[in-house]
Amino acid sequence: MKVFIKKHQYNYIKRCLNDLSNTYKTCSDSNVIDAFKSYTQDKILNLFTNLTEEEKELLSLNKITDPSYINNYLSDLNQYVYGMPVITNAQIGKLFKKEKKLKLPDLNQENSKNVYLGWIDKSTNKLFVAYNMDEKLIGMACRITSTDSKKANICSLCNCIHVENEVAFVSPICKTSNASEGGYKSIGFTVCLDSEKCNDRIESIEKLEDILKEVNNIK
Repeated sequence: MKVFIKKHQYNYIKRCLNDLSNTYKTCSDSNVIDAFKSYTQDKILNLFTNLTEEEKELLSLNKITDPSYINNYLSDLNQYVYGMPVITNAQIGKLFKKEKKLKLPDLNQENSKNVYLGWIDKSTNKLFVAYNMDEKLIGMACRITSTDSKKANICSLCNCIHVENEVAFVSPICKTSNASEGGYKSIGFTVCLDSEKCNDRIESIEKLEDILKEVNNIK
């Protein structure tokens, strides 16, 4: 069986299973547990279209009769998870060709299952993001403008709440077709500084793709 679970879908399934585990541990009514389990199963299956019978069997929660089975379930699923295609430093250099003295990331992607590739160049104080959308590599270079907030912040990509220096306000320069704006404009949003952890939490690619479309003036 081939890989068929996208990384962000797997992250969503993990959260669903965590909720199911908590239900097992806090509820003594078997009918309530069964109903929540059925509800969880529907949420998982609704992530996909055109599943084969073998894939449906792998995703089935019937084998989970106790929270102790959840880790094995997730481990079995993880074998069929995939992330963005492997990219090279040459591709990254071409993507950010306007960046002078670009510090390239450490590409150890043979076993990577990242939704997106993100890294920080401390010499320029920028966060770089590369992502494959519609089989085309696109990206953005974001100036890190603030990392010292002590208040809780929500990452725009993974939608998780963080405190202290885990999230930064960043500002990428966007392409625009509006001549009155000089061909460029700037936007801002908050994002995790640790892209690896962000990749392990992100459950939807909608916001990531919306931001990248705006930055790259993609309609």
